Amino acid sequence: MKKLFSLLVVGLFLLAYACGGGGDDPKSVANATADAFEALVNDVDGANSADDVVAAINKFADKMKELKPKIKALQEKYPELKNMGKGDEVPAEFKEANERMTKLGPKLIGLFGKLQKYAADPKVVEAQKKLQEAMQ
Repeated sequence: MKKLFSLLVVGLFLLAYACGGGGDDPKSVANATADAFEALVNDVDGANSADDVVAAINKFADKMKELKPKIKALQEKYPELKNMGKGDEVPAEFKEANERMTKLGPKLIGLFGKLQKYAADPKVVEAQKKLQEAMQ
């Protein structure tokens, strides 16, 4: 569970500044990433079983795999993103998504309590492995 938490926190910061709706422009990639995190929070919050948690994690992992090349392209185009969160100004293209991700932070932390409830389930463990692969 600590690995999942670490991955999501790192992903949160990385994606908050590098990712959104359609196309490959910075704003759309950023908003698509924020959408994925919002969906994860909502799906896990509504989960009533290990199977629901697995479905939420797998849905999020699949979305991250889809966004990964776009995120990497943005990181190459905007190398200053690597310094975000260290006192640097957020580029204008990412401000909206950054605000959304900042608001999601407490909800993401809260979802770990729900995930902990199902952490020992083998299906959840497998889903977490899939998520780790998607986030690398």
